[in-house]
Amino acid sequence: MSAPHCTNSVVAISIWRMAGKPHSTPSLDELGDILGGQYAYTQGFWEDVQAFLHAVDWRNDRWLFGLFAVEAMILSFVVFSRRHWERMSFIFLVNSGILFFAERLNTLAATHWKSFSTQMYFDSAGAFAGVVLGMPLVLIQFLLVIFLLREASCMVIKVKRLELRANHAAQNTGESRKDR
Repeated sequence: MSAPHCTNSVVAISIWRMAGKPHSTPSLDELGDILGGQYAYTQGFWEDVQAFLHAVDWRNDRWLFGLFAVEAMILSFVVFSRRHWERMSFIFLVNSGILFFAERLNTLAATHWKSFSTQMYFDSAGAFAGVVLGMPLVLIQFLLVIFLLREASCMVIKVKRLELRANHAAQNTGESRKDR
């Protein structure tokens, strides 16, 4: 049996709960049966990706390229600021705020989609917003955590070296006083 598809799992669990089992969670076998049955949309991950790419009107919805450009700009700013923990902390907080309000942004976009888009992409589950906005920002957050941990470890090493030098200097001055 193949692994259940993430894009269809919300639908499958909803179907499971509508089938009379509202407080239980289906097992992997039962979820696989639901996803592979009459409600299965595709056969694999790459088919899901192709279906997503073909469902989007790339020619007329230029705002998506603007969103991708902003995400690429944030990523490049993170990479170029990797040695400045203050900048990375600020970017981390801004990204966290955007991700925190992503559901509200999705609801707002669903309300006003006709003013900037040719299709209604913003469903109540937030799948499209999760893929287009959430996933890139979460990956940037992960990169930020890696860079911040690296900076923290470098700071610990610097402090320890200064401490060892100070201890060594104190020992040398103590020994030179005894020699007099």
